[in-house]
Amino acid sequence: MSGLPEPSVAQIVSPRRLAARNALRRGWGRPLALAFLTAVFWVGCFGLFARALEWFHTIGDFGPLLTHRLLVLLFVTFFAVLLLSNTITALTTFYLADDVNLLLAAPIEPRVLHHARFLETLVSSSWMILLFGLPIFLAYGIVERGGPAFYAGTIVALLPFLVIPAAIGTIVATLLVLVFPAQRARDGLLLLIGLSAGAAFVLVRLARPERLADPSGLAGFASFLVGFGGEPSPWLPTTWITGTMLPLLGAREGDPRFSLGLLWTTAAALFLLSAALVERTYLRAWTSAQEGGRSSGRGASLLDRIERAGSFLPRVPRLLLAKDLSIFLRDASQWSQLVLIGALVVIYVYNFTALPIAENTPLGIVLRDVATFCNLGLAAFVVTSVAVRFVYPTISLEGRSWWILRTAPVPLGRLWWSKFWIGFGPLIVLGEVLVVLTNHLLGVSPLATAVFAATLVPLVAAIVSMGLGFGASYPRLDTQNAAQIATGFGAIVYMVSALGLVALVVLLEAWPISRLLGFGRGAPATASARAGFALLAFAAALAPCAWAFVSSRRRGIRALERLGS
Repeated sequence: MSGLPEPSVAQIVSPRRLAARNALRRGWGRPLALAFLTAVFWVGCFGLFARALEWFHTIGDFGPLLTHRLLVLLFVTFFAVLLLSNTITALTTFYLADDVNLLLAAPIEPRVLHHARFLETLVSSSWMILLFGLPIFLAYGIVERGGPAFYAGTIVALLPFLVIPAAIGTIVATLLVLVFPAQRARDGLLLLIGLSAGAAFVLVRLARPERLADPSGLAGFASFLVGFGGEPSPWLPTTWITGTMLPLLGAREGDPRFSLGLLWTTAAALFLLSAALVERTYLRAWTSAQEGGRSSGRGASLLDRIERAGSFLPRVPRLLLAKDLSIFLRDASQWSQLVLIGALVVIYVYNFTALPIAENTPLGIVLRDVATFCNLGLAAFVVTSVAVRFVYPTISLEGRSWWILRTAPVPLGRLWWSKFWIGFGPLIVLGEVLVVLTNHLLGVSPLATAVFAATLVPLVAAIVSMGLGFGASYPRLDTQNAAQIATGFGAIVYMVSALGLVALVVLLEAWPISRLLGFGRGAPATASARAGFALLAFAAALAPCAWAFVSSRRRGIRALERLGS
């Protein structure tokens, strides 16, 4: 063994590269579809920022200052997201990944292992920032007429800007593991992120950004940008990268080479520091990370409590329910997102209280009718978004234990129904609460609200059935990261298909619902006419939902059969 050459960084990361190459060889359909969706997103993001920068040019000498402050705000946001993302990812890639055991058994130097894992952490944590940032930088270059030097300087400055939070995240993750078990450290960070993000969403919404439509509100936003980072710290990477880009745009005087030098030297120093720390403490840190795998008996008690709560169910569905719920509650990356869902519900309901519909003016009536008409579609959209994150990955999250379920004496149909009810129960409650509460705030008649509530039952059932069908058709049993599963090709196709069904239901109910709304404002109608339009609206929605439910169930069970063969 001593005569064999040591594996290089390229060889260690080659499985990821080969997996991506094989995915391309299996067909160009998925990459082309993803490329199209990415292009659509880029065009929308580019158009939004281009319009904002063009507006800045209409306000004279105030414009360059706003351009500067907006860029600083973007990079501060990017840097904060990168710090959190890299810390969580480093905990997984360095200390919790399944293949770490194999790498430790191979003749690999700790420094080479650090470089390979660092590269994986950097790529996994930074691709989303690049997805959002590149169209923004392109908008800056076009609107501000930046030359080739700006685009080249942006690329050269972005690399160290991404390396710095990756190195900090690696150092923080290693220090956390040396003090706490890796699993507990990751769970604590995930819960902190969920609480912070939920609080941020609620605070932003309570700030009523719709006031920016007023001239006074827009002036307030401009004042915020001017005041933001009024005296930027010379010690921050966000200051260095803006100090590199703005002179290249001609928006500020200065030499970008000094700021660029600060970025590169800091990135190199932090990278070497993280490599030295990992090299000296990796085995001890990895050993400490495994302490999180020792059981304290809490898992068994949790499983017993879930089984007792579902004692009214038959034995097999009760056991399947207990298994899925215990897995969900043990994974902090799953249950911590309930905080975000709570924040989403608060924001959704608050949006309807902020609408100017209190007056019985023609404009107020039109706004109320439009909001009522869109309420069903918006609530279904929220349910679909949650289903993509929690229902679609359920089959893939079985992972290596799928063969246990497949060989157990449990019919696939019963397994499918178990997962269906686990997803349908919470989602129907979420959808009904959103629709009933917001319709009450809008002053919608009880009959129209009852139609919406009844329509949600088959619609949510179809959405859940589609999630299981697409999840079984596009499984990813090789990963336990639900976030990665929910961003794959199958998840995108599922999201588009489910939203298409929601749009179809809303269109089919448009005419009967509009008549019911007219009756609610005092239009003459008999009780039989009201009931007839209500039944017509429900029947119009029931047919496509039933078709989607049945076809998705058949497709899902057939996919499960192929998955087990």
